[in-house]
Amino acid sequence: MNCLCCGKPLRTESASQWHKGCVRRFFGTTEFPEIDINDSALEMLAIETTGKGYTVPGVQKKLSLHLLSTGHTPRLTLVNYPIGYILKPQVSEFEALPEAEHLVMSMADAAGIATVPHALIRGRDGFAYITRRIDRIFEADGVKMLAMEDFCQLDLRLTQDKYLGSYERCAKIIRRYSSRVGIDMAEFFIRLVFSFLMGNSDMHLKNFSMIETDEKSGRYVLSAAYDLLPVNVIMPEDAEQFALAMNGKKSNIHRNDFLKFADSCGIPRTSAKKMMDALIAMQPKFLAMTRDSLMPEHLKSRLVELIKTRASVLAAD
Repeated sequence: MNCLCCGKPLRTESASQWHKGCVRRFFGTTEFPEIDINDSALEMLAIETTGKGYTVPGVQKKLSLHLLSTGHTPRLTLVNYPIGYILKPQVSEFEALPEAEHLVMSMADAAGIATVPHALIRGRDGFAYITRRIDRIFEADGVKMLAMEDFCQLDLRLTQDKYLGSYERCAKIIRRYSSRVGIDMAEFFIRLVFSFLMGNSDMHLKNFSMIETDEKSGRYVLSAAYDLLPVNVIMPEDAEQFALAMNGKKSNIHRNDFLKFADSCGIPRTSAKKMMDALIAMQPKFLAMTRDSLMPEHLKSRLVELIKTRASVLAAD
């Protein structure tokens, strides 16, 4: 039995299936919190409609949770405003979304990509995915609120226009707002390569953000990655490989497209090739993580084949 947070083996039995150390790091408590969500709360989560035919976030139900730790047992309660945690339960439209998201986020961790804190918890209908907000810093004397703006906001677009634009445009946003342009541009590039490798075709404008380095500092960097899903595995009917255009296209992406994109971002081709080759070299690790994951076997097989195919495409000159 492995920990639902870090994925490493549990040496002792645990009702939550979490290491005690993981509970402390993730929640800041000594005990795993109770989750206080009733049926009426879940009924509030209606399926959203979006402008794109195939979009996982359009059916992902998200609950904002607040951690109460004043009593004997810490408790996560539902609130109607963004606070400390976001919970994504199972949905009937697509199977194993929580397991798939946690897997791909864990793969990003293994690849050295900065990610928001993430884990799985057991719910009434199977697993649920939980993540901790990174724009709220809870300290003994209060809460720091960091400004965090997604690329849709920074590009002055409405939410329904999140699929408009291009990754070249995203690079310009980074160049305009980042206080560490070189690092963030390289991070942005590797996330796109990783998303292609994992079949994540839903990295739209709202799935990238800039965040303050400190409260009211006025200095911004690319935020940690979030909402990483193997969309082409979950929804194989979606023929697109990217949510936004790169080199003017969203499908039929090849290695040379990434090299041309690197040119437009000011990333030397030698560096771009090294980053791609490093991800390709991780293929055995990614395949092992997939096979050891909690996804159903048919989704595991589908993701294994996709990773192999995409890695071959990335490796081909």
